Amino acid sequence: MLPPASRRPTVAGTAIASGRRPRVNPSEVASRLAPAVHWPGALDNESRSWRLMARTADFDAWLIGWPRGGKVELHDHGASTGAVSVISGVLVEAVPRRDDTGQLSLVRHELQAGATLGFGAGHIHDVTNESDEHALSLHVYSPALTSMTFYELSGDQLVVRDVAWSADGSGEFEHAMGEVAAGVRAAAVH
Repeated sequence: MLPPASRRPTVAGTAIASGRRPRVNPSEVASRLAPAVHWPGALDNESRSWRLMARTADFDAWLIGWPRGGKVELHDHGASTGAVSVISGVLVEAVPRRDDTGQLSLVRHELQAGATLGFGAGHIHDVTNESDEHALSLHVYSPALTSMTFYELSGDQLVVRDVAWSADGSGEFEHAMGEVAAGVRAAAVH
């Protein structure tokens, strides 16, 4: 659920809007799938990596391995609703919020192993593994993830830095705003 309009972050002066209603509940799917998925060697990777675990007409599910310091910058998931289930380790989510004075800041909270976080279309966040241990998480999107917008905080606004899309949902994204840093390209699926 989005905060009241006066507290919503804005992008170039426009309030973030919700997308269409999903056909499945990504949190429910993630909670049920997380205990059953395995990726031998995922926790040995030195960079954030992902693997498609399931795709149906209603959703896709991605297993993501997070080394220490692994991060995906501020982004949304286009018209997809989603969920993150932390299988092992600890992840930190930071979400832009306006306080009572209108100041925009990132509100952070930890996602411990066993936690599932659901979010609607238009949800903007970054996710980081700040611990010394690798983390493993399952991400479910409905409908399947085909676009993402990346943001940066500029003063008291969120500014679009890049827009990425995938026509086939493969996890390989095209970028609309020119060349981007390798770290952003590697962070294309979260």
